[in-house]
Amino acid sequence: MMDRGSVSPVVARILALFFAIVLWVYVTNEQNPPIEAVFSVPLEVKNVAADLVITEAPEMVRVKVRGSRSVIAALQALDLKAYVDMRGLGEGLQTVSVHAALPQNLELAEVIPEKIQLRLIAMIGRKMPLDVKASGAPAQGKVVAGFTTKPEQVTVEGPSDVVATVDKVLLPLEITGKDSDFSADVTPVTVGKDGREISGLTLYPDKVHIVAKITQGLVKKTVEVKPTLYGKVANEVLLDNVIVKPAQVELTGDPTELSKVDFVYTEPVNIVGVNTSVEKESGLQLKEGITASKKTVVVGIYVSSGR
Repeated sequence: MMDRGSVSPVVARILALFFAIVLWVYVTNEQNPPIEAVFSVPLEVKNVAADLVITEAPEMVRVKVRGSRSVIAALQALDLKAYVDMRGLGEGLQTVSVHAALPQNLELAEVIPEKIQLRLIAMIGRKMPLDVKASGAPAQGKVVAGFTTKPEQVTVEGPSDVVATVDKVLLPLEITGKDSDFSADVTPVTVGKDGREISGLTLYPDKVHIVAKITQGLVKKTVEVKPTLYGKVANEVLLDNVIVKPAQVELTGDPTELSKVDFVYTEPVNIVGVNTSVEKESGLQLKEGITASKKTVVVGIYVSSGR
């Protein structure tokens, strides 16, 4: 029979283990006590409906955690996650709770702030034409005859309130020193009425192909105007003189074509049966691509009696 004053080996081992655990806890708490720390953590927004977008969301929140000193000392902000869940929420101002995800050896003490307000705005698409904004000047003697773009318009997509502020979609193009036709793929830029770029929008397509037409510059040249007449004046009068007013006009056009022009004719002026001096308005016979400083001139038909 066991002596009442003695302790069995099993009980003794259990008691020893218990006191060892107590001692370990005591020493651990003394040497590695639990502490709290606050970290700034990026805020993730989850489960936003495809046709909505978040505005005014804070980039960071603060997360306070509790854990042993050694664990906290090794902890980094990237080990923590903060997020809000927008599942099922529609357009407008929404109040949502901020959640945190932590490693298993940490305890969440506080999220600051616990709730935030986020505005959900509808996403829209708007088709807009393109404006080429050329900068610089082509080579000497050359001019830009025009631009073609493919496509001719783009779709501007984004929050409805931001898309509404877009006034133009510009295609910036550098033409300095260009002396012949060229093409480029350009990124379109959205601007407001004040000319400032508007960010936060998506454009489809995000590249536009431009073809720039560079031609020889136009020059000016002053030439004589010669009258063209058809028919005969009345039998009882003589044709004394024909005077064109103005006698010269300034032409504008391609230098190669203008080099071949020394004078221009009026459109044919009818003098059939004219029996008194008269002035008639007439147009000019111009080659294609050449313009004149005046669209019409006055042809004076001067006659006298004496037949």
